[in-house]
Amino acid sequence: MKIAYLALSVAVVLAGAQAQTDTTANGNVASETPQGNSHWAGYGSLGASLIPEYEGASAYILMPYVEGRLNYDNYYARFEGGALRFNVIDSESWHAGPLIGFRRGRGNVYNALRSFKHLDDTETAGAFFEWEHVAEDPRSGETVYIAADNAVYGEKGGWQVTLRGTARRPIEAINPGFIVSLTGDLSWVAGSYARTYYGVTPTASLASGYAPYTPGEGFNRAGVALSVDQFLSRHFSVGARGYYGRMLGDAASSPVTNSKDQFFAGVVAGYVL
Repeated sequence: MKIAYLALSVAVVLAGAQAQTDTTANGNVASETPQGNSHWAGYGSLGASLIPEYEGASAYILMPYVEGRLNYDNYYARFEGGALRFNVIDSESWHAGPLIGFRRGRGNVYNALRSFKHLDDTETAGAFFEWEHVAEDPRSGETVYIAADNAVYGEKGGWQVTLRGTARRPIEAINPGFIVSLTGDLSWVAGSYARTYYGVTPTASLASGYAPYTPGEGFNRAGVALSVDQFLSRHFSVGARGYYGRMLGDAASSPVTNSKDQFFAGVVAGYVL
């Protein structure tokens, strides 16, 4: 089934909100994809990344990078971008199900925000809906999905909705096994999310010198991601990730946003089952 072949891919994340894409095995190894009656397929990637210290920061920190996917026929569990998604639809093209997410907090910063209330890491819950097209050559395909999640533990940050589209292609002219993926995304947040992460309360204003600021709901970020992967064998690959996001609306105008331009960079090593 096409979805089983797609699971033999290396996905891209997007940060922080961040950007995610999919990649797959190269031409030299595609013919070696396991045949027979196995229902299981999947991959995992591990690496390191540079991400903003917090959403809207101009300083960056080094963090581990983890992603993976495990398929049983058309059903899958997938971890990327700080969210674990479960597809419960038995379809090659249409996927939907619950998700469990994670939002990084804001603490131990060394600018005027150190006088603000620290924001704890937050767990979220929600759902996603996805359309996926896989070509006859499973290294090529397109994906569009929308996901929504809300804080359930930690900071009560409200709803966030993300729309994301990805296209991936093998570039044999560069090198056999070289895969490129391009992703675009757009994020919308509820007013409670905006006030938590971009707002300045009267108390924080007195402590920091920033003017009070009460943002509302709206689009907070648009971004584009580029992923490249080189497969070294049937099972192993190395790759690089890059993402650029632009803060929008009230998020961009917030006093706590030190930079409207948000970047992500990472290097990974992948393994395909």
